[in-house]
Amino acid sequence: MDFPVSHQQYNEHDGIRPTEYDENGIPRGGPAYYPGQNMTVPPNADRYEGNFDARTGEPFPHLRRRTDGIIGPALMFVNTDLQAATWRGSVLVMAPRGYPPPTVVLNDGTAPSLPFPSVLLDTYKMTVFYRIDIDVLLDVHREKKVEYRVNNTGPTYQFFVPAQTTPWRFCFWSCNGWSLSVSDEDKQKLGGDNVVWDDLLQKHSTMPFHVQVCGGDQLYSDKIWQSDIWKPWLSIKDKLARRDAPFTPEMAAFADDFYFTHYVKCFFMSKFGDSMTTIPISTIIDDHDIWDGIGSYPDYLQNSRVFVQLKEYAFKYWKLYQAHTNQNLARQHGYFGNRG
Repeated sequence: MDFPVSHQQYNEHDGIRPTEYDENGIPRGGPAYYPGQNMTVPPNADRYEGNFDARTGEPFPHLRRRTDGIIGPALMFVNTDLQAATWRGSVLVMAPRGYPPPTVVLNDGTAPSLPFPSVLLDTYKMTVFYRIDIDVLLDVHREKKVEYRVNNTGPTYQFFVPAQTTPWRFCFWSCNGWSLSVSDEDKQKLGGDNVVWDDLLQKHSTMPFHVQVCGGDQLYSDKIWQSDIWKPWLSIKDKLARRDAPFTPEMAAFADDFYFTHYVKCFFMSKFGDSMTTIPISTIIDDHDIWDGIGSYPDYLQNSRVFVQLKEYAFKYWKLYQAHTNQNLARQHGYFGNRG
């Protein structure tokens, strides 16, 4: 999608006039927030309250694949310890606040394991994110089918690990979603929302994959810009005024709500969610995981307070949903960089 930059703004050749502020410190030319702005919206399918009970954290029926209020599980491949001949992974589980911390029990064909405990990663409203680290000893010659259960109740899931002496089977895909320019008619002509996952899961049932490498755009977050909350900011014509306009508390609340809910819907209301229960993921970040074209905008937009702070919410939920971590635990979980 093309980012909705006003064609009436000053361009590089015209120069940029100094930013002018009103008596409240708001840049002139179109405030990002104005007194009396009504942020009260009814529950809808794109907000937390349209998917979860805001009092109990229980998911509404359309989100339920389990009867115990848990969203997930989602498997991630972490590493293989060659010295210990051990496969390591993690399981992401989301549970309503107030539920006991979840556990995972494995059975690799020998005997059930002791419960693997969970680590609390974060909370949003009445929902809690947990990471459960798991490991499996690799057999010398035999591939293993590993069964697992969350809280030792509900469905039994399964995944596969190779032997120490046999090749791995990887699959690769990218782009779990549609650009906003694709019509519903064209989506159906191309096989619908689950065409990739129907094909992947069919192949997995014949010759199981050990890891799915997700090459970026694990979801399309472009829809975030369709909200009316951005209209006052987008109406600012002067570049410096738009760059310096504040990222308001209302924007922050919307961003938190959007990324949390958008991930739940894209990850756990499609067959991609089914694939993550049985083929561990290893993900790469790309622009649509944040929003379309991020990183390629002019400096005044790329470095604007709205872009910079909105991007933090996209990164927060990328870490939670796609890396099973948070900012404080990122280094411990093997991520690097000056900010983890």
